[in-house]
Amino acid sequence: MESVSELWLKFNEYSNRLASALGRTSNIVGEYAEYLAYQHYGGKLLDISGASADIESENGSLYQVKSRKIKRTTSTQLNVIRSWDFDYLVVILFTEDGAILQAIEVPVSVAKEYGTPNSHQNGWVITTSRTFLNDRRSKNITMAIAALNK
Repeated sequence: MESVSELWLKFNEYSNRLASALGRTSNIVGEYAEYLAYQHYGGKLLDISGASADIESENGSLYQVKSRKIKRTTSTQLNVIRSWDFDYLVVILFTEDGAILQAIEVPVSVAKEYGTPNSHQNGWVITTSRTFLNDRRSKNITMAIAALNK
């Protein structure tokens, strides 16, 4: 069995390699989710400094991508949304092992209904409640995103 320090060194080696392959930031879960969404929608990845969207599709639709790695419950808080200047919120939830648990495409008008102002973070937060994840106005893209995660 590997020691904790050996696992730590391997973790960092692979984290650094993955961050380098994704080429944007060290937020590997978020960057990988953006990569998968980009593979799904096409178009172009936008600058990482942008507050609004992460992807612009070929037809001009703007997508904001949020993700989380889930350990126990699917109800978690997504990172802050600083602007509603996008067309769709894409939420990708990963299992502890990195598989796709759920992926949804949420129209911005629906996402706004679930957003709660957070002055401390200067934006809005959304909790991935059952109601939010199963809102029938959203599009379930789990199978399509999972197919890209192989």
